[in-house]
Order: sequence, then C-alpha cells, then structure tokens
Amino acid sequence: MSDEPLDLPPTPEPPQRVTIQRGDKVPKAVELRLPGAKYYTLRYLLAAFLAEGESRVRNPALSDDTAVLVRAIRALGEQVAWERDGDDGWSARITGCGGRPSVPPGGVIQAGNAGAVLRFLLGIGALLPEVRFETDHPGSLGRRPNADLLTALESLGIVTESQGTDGLLPITLRGGPPRGGAVSVSGARSSQYASALLYLAPLLLDGLDLTITDDLRSAPLLRATLRVVGEAGIVVNASDDLRRISVQGEQTYQAREYVVPGDAPSAAALACAALALDTRLTLRSLDLDGEETRAVIAALELFGAHLTLDHAHGALTVERGAQLHGATLDGDAIIDSVPVLVALACLVEGESRFEGVANLRLKESDRIDDLCAELRHAGADLDPLPDAIVVRGRPQGIVGGVTVASHDDHRLAQALAIVALRSERGLTITDSDAIAKSYPGFFADLAALGAQVTVEE
Repeated sequence: MSDEPLDLPPTPEPPQRVTIQRGDKVPKAVELRLPGAKYYTLRYLLAAFLAEGESRVRNPALSDDTAVLVRAIRALGEQVAWERDGDDGWSARITGCGGRPSVPPGGVIQAGNAGAVLRFLLGIGALLPEVRFETDHPGSLGRRPNADLLTALESLGIVTESQGTDGLLPITLRGGPPRGGAVSVSGARSSQYASALLYLAPLLLDGLDLTITDDLRSAPLLRATLRVVGEAGIVVNASDDLRRISVQGEQTYQAREYVVPGDAPSAAALACAALALDTRLTLRSLDLDGEETRAVIAALELFGAHLTLDHAHGALTVERGAQLHGATLDGDAIIDSVPVLVALACLVEGESRFEGVANLRLKESDRIDDLCAELRHAGADLDPLPDAIVVRGRPQGIVGGVTVASHDDHRLAQALAIVALRSERGLTITDSDAIAKSYPGFFADLAALGAQVTVEE
C-alpha cells in the first residue's frame, strides 16, 4: 500500500457510461443531506493554506476540484490531512504557509480541469519568482480564457506567458512578488479574476486598490470570496456594487475552523430531479440565507414548485404542488444551476427563457450550444441564442431512447439525467463520470429519489 497521502477520502466512483430512466417504484418522500458547496470548499481551503498555523475545514466537497487544490497545496509546500468527522462526514486539516508559498517541484502546478482553482492559484502564483501552470484537459480547461487576469497581474509588474490572445494554458508567471497598488480587472467573463486578486491583496506590501470594469458576472461568488477572507481575519473595504475594493497590505490570514454549507447547485439539481419524478424531497445542510441558495429558491418558485423552508435546521422541502409552468429568469445569479433548470423547463407547461447567460459558453463545455444540441437529440424543444436559451416545455416528457454526451461537463451530465427521468425509453449518457468534478454521489442520490440507474460497460 502506498504511503502517499490521499488527495480525497474514499468517494463513490461514478460510471463512465450510464443509462437513466424513471424507476418502477418512486418513493412518495425522500430526505437527503447535500454535499458541501464546491465554491466555499475551495475558498476555505485556500484561506487555510495562506494562514499562519493549522486550520480545519468541515463538510468539504469531496470533488475532483477539491483534489486538484489539495495536490496544489502540497506542491506549494504545505500539508493536508483527512480525518473522520462524525458518522458520515470528513474534515480536512491544513497547515498554513503564512502567506509564503514554496516553489513547487519542477516549478509546475497541475490544474486538472478545475477553472476556479486555476484562477485562484494564478493570483497566489504571483508571489513566486517563477511558476508554470499546466492541464491534462486541453479540450476543456485548456480552452478557458484567463487574459483579463493576466493583464491585471502584468500591470502589477508580473511577466506572463500564455497561449494566444485569450491567455490559455500553459501559463508561466515570473517576477513575483509585486508590491501592489492600484489595479483594474474586467468582470465581464468571470468574477474569479477579482477573487484571485483579493486572495493575493493582503499579502502584498502595498495591498491592492481594485477596480472592476465592464459587467460583473456571478457577483454572488465574489461576495462569497469577501465573506471567506473576512472570516479569515482580512479587513476589506468594498463598495455596495463591488466595483471598488480596497485591501490594506501586510495583513495575515488567521487559522480558523470553517464549516462548509450545502451546495446550492447540487440542491437545484436534486430539486429538479424530484420535480421530474413528482416526489417530495427534503434537503438538509443548506445555508438558506446564502445569496445563491436564495436565488435557486426563487427560480424554483417561478416554475411553480411548492417550497417549505426550515431555517432552524437548514432544510428545504420541494414538491410539485400545482401545475409546473414556464418562467423567465435572469440566469447570471444562478449561472451554475442554469443547465438543470433548463432540463426542468423542458418538462413543464409553456415557454421558458434563460437570459444573461452568455458566459455559459466559457465553462467546461459550451453550456449553451452543447446543452441545447444534446437535449434536442434527446427529444426536447429548445433554441440556443447568443446570450439566452429559449425552451418550449413538453410536460408529457420526451421519447428518449438515444445516447447523449456530457461533453466532459458535470453540469450537462446532471441536466441530461434529469430529462431522462421523464423519457419513455431513458437516456444513455457518455462520459458521465464527469459528475465527479462537483458531486461524485449524484447518481446514488438520484437512485434514492426513484431513478433507475444502469451502469453500461
């Protein structure tokens, strides 16, 4: 047996090819505990890595992205240890570097297929004299743009090398650490660029006065970063619209114990599956006051779902109630939940529109064109637009009986699985193991809801 430390505790290994349809016995009511939020897991692990001393992160997402960050933390010179936390939970103990990461072996960090991890570590990589970032997923992470963040780092004095005008991997940074000062970054493609600079800012001599230009996409996730660095003891001054953020330099991240809330996009996926199966679902461990959770709840209500909130226990109960119907949504506030909500829209009465979703094209796949193409192949009726998706619902369900592709994208795999639950002949999904990126146990929980999940050779 290897003495190498585990990147993750033992987790379900999702199948590479799976057929999904409604099972013969769908329970009337199901209760499930959500996995930890991927967004908060990554942010808390990074804050713990940058701190002085040992921190503990409880209920982390046991996902591929978490494993990528754990490997990177170890490559940058610190330790992560996994330990049991209760009957069915895990915690991570992280030894912090005190804001002084080491140069990784060979000067290289492998980013896997983890876009947020890459962007956050590009910010921290600016502290090093030289570091190179690579990926073994050239068709996915390898095509995602980073130019806006690299331009911001260059304005601070960092020398960058990347591929093409979009700042594609592999990427090399040289010349760190910078002093800091005034810097601007566009928010039009991703809020992750601003988050990366926020993690870097307190470790610089002069801090950062950050201006966010253009549109700000996924503002709730930037607020999540502000929340986490604040919990880690960093003082940040931000305008109400998040356009101006000032962080004083020479601050120290403090070691803490963090508890990761339940994952809002996973809640959306399970809720949509339960509505497709017409079963009553109670989800536990949610932060019902979290901005993204509130946005998911509002979206489900727009479709006509009946929801019950139990703030005392962090529980959300979802059931069909009256007839589900189409809705018009601003997708930006729930950008990672849009694919599963599109799947739900395929199965309800009337037309739905998902607007403000252009940056879905810059995810693991093109989540507008690829999603629409696969759902059409499955028998759904919808159209991709440059910045929107229009769906004409078929409450009777779809025919199915075909093979569809996830495009190595966990959100597409979830969406296709949900539509399969209301198909006459089921759907076979290829590259379904992409689900491990955020929710390795998704198919097991889908079976608990009443789905028939058949692993294909």
